[in-house]
Formats: sequence, structure tokens, C-alpha cells
Amino acid sequence: MLDDALKTKLRDPAYLDWHLAAVRSTHVIGRADWYDSVFLRRFEVARHFLGAVNPDALGAFVAAFDQLKPPPGFKVAVLDNLFDDAVRARIVEIAREIRADNLKAGPKGEWEAKAFGRRVIWDHPFFLELQQGLVPQASELAGCELRTGYNFLSLYSGDGRCAPHMDQPYSMYTLDYCIEQSDEWPIHFSRTVEWPTVDTFRRFDADTIKQDADLAFEPYVLHPNQALFFNGSSQWHYRDSITPGGFCDLLFFHYSPAGCEKLVEPVLWRDHFDIPELGALCDLFAQEDARERALEAEAN
Repeated sequence: MLDDALKTKLRDPAYLDWHLAAVRSTHVIGRADWYDSVFLRRFEVARHFLGAVNPDALGAFVAAFDQLKPPPGFKVAVLDNLFDDAVRARIVEIAREIRADNLKAGPKGEWEAKAFGRRVIWDHPFFLELQQGLVPQASELAGCELRTGYNFLSLYSGDGRCAPHMDQPYSMYTLDYCIEQSDEWPIHFSRTVEWPTVDTFRRFDADTIKQDADLAFEPYVLHPNQALFFNGSSQWHYRDSITPGGFCDLLFFHYSPAGCEKLVEPVLWRDHFDIPELGALCDLFAQEDARERALEAEAN
């Protein structure tokens, strides 16, 4: 259902044309079926949309996102003994307390359990404090000033797995910290690559991604109090199924480049670019988000 503000905008013939073009672009691009693909789908929608309504603006729009690409030669970094004994003990304590807590997961938690075999806690206050303290170290590893995104505690159970995917750029860089585990559980990273296009969306197959020799996947094994620093928005990554009956408690700290706040959020592109047509597309994205929130609220 259209809200009153959008109905008013649609009375403007120019806006109506842009709105219809935006709707068409979303249908032409279609879906992207891997986890965390919302940003890349919207980036492709925007490319198609601008190509139709303002092709002269397309080159500058695409070039602006170079800030969200890793530097040449970027490699995954392994960090030993990330926290001292006292901090590590507190992290372990929190993770064990949450694992022992049998609170109802809710629809989002149920989806995490079904899709990943894990329980997730977002932005715990103690972990937010730790994440902020790691900004200088993460920025040095990235080679640019970073800002914090969200973090989450991920408690994988005996049916844990993580299908191949790329992250959204608001979590461009990740510190993946191992708290405790029953056994070694490798995570596989591709080399850094260009963002997938609509062609990848349409022929996406998880097994094909994993077996693509050109992606040069490498496995990494974490041990307790070790962390990996990687570029999840330009590296495919996945974990095969955990050993049956096992567990793995991980803590993920996400970061993105400072000054890119309006680039990493597609609904804010109209505020970042001097491209009037993007207003109609961003309104469409905002509608999508509102529908998603309404479905989540209804499920709760």
C-alpha cells in the first residue's frame, strides 16, 4: 500500500516516470538468492535504472563505489591472542550464559537456526565496547580509517553450516573471533573479486561457486582466542557442515570505511548523489524495507 507522501509525489509526471522505471528495473534484475545479497541486488537495480533514465550519470555513480573495494593485494590476516585473559574470560562467560539460556528465539532467530544451525545475539553491550576498541587495529589491517558496523555472537550447534555468500558493504571488513569450539572447523575464502552482477544472480549455484577454480578458495582454521580479518563484501566465503554433534562459538565484528555511511545504505543514495532520479528508486527501496519490517512484526 502506498503512503500519502508517495501518492503526492506520484502526481508529478516526472516522478511518476522515474517510479515506473524503478519498478521495471527491480523486475528486470529480479532476486539474488544468497544470504546477505540485498545491497548487491540493489546496486544492480540502480545500474539498470540509471542506464535507462540518466545514462550520463551512470559512470560517476558506479565509480563512487570504488571506496568500498579492497586495496590491491588484500589478504586474509590471522590474529593470535586477540584479547587478554580477563577479556577472554568474560567473552567465554557471556557466550556460555547465552547458550544455556532457553529464551524463545522468535521468527528471526528461528530463521538463523534453520539456515545456519546457530543462535545469534546482535550488538551485546560488552561486545560493542570491544568492537569500538578494535577500530585502530582493524583500520591498520584495512589500510584506511574504519567505522564500526554491527556485531553478533554466533553460537553454532551440531548442524552448523554457512553456505557460500558475500556480505553487504556495511560489513565490508570482518574480524571473526573464535571463542570456543568442539573441534577445528575451517572457513573457506575466495580471492578478492569484483562484485557479482545480475548474470551471477541468475545462474547462482552454491556448489558451482565452491568448485570454481578461478576463485582460488583457501581454508583457514581458527583456534580459541584467534581471529581472522577478511573482506567479506569482495570475498566469497563459506563453511561446510560442522562435525555432527559439535559446536562452535564465534564473535563477528563488522566494519566499513569511514565517510561511506551513505554509500553502504542504498536508501540513502539520494542524499549522497546529485542525481534527482535516484529519489524515486530510493523510495522504492524504502517501501521494500517497510514491507519486510511489517512481515517481521506480524510474525512476532
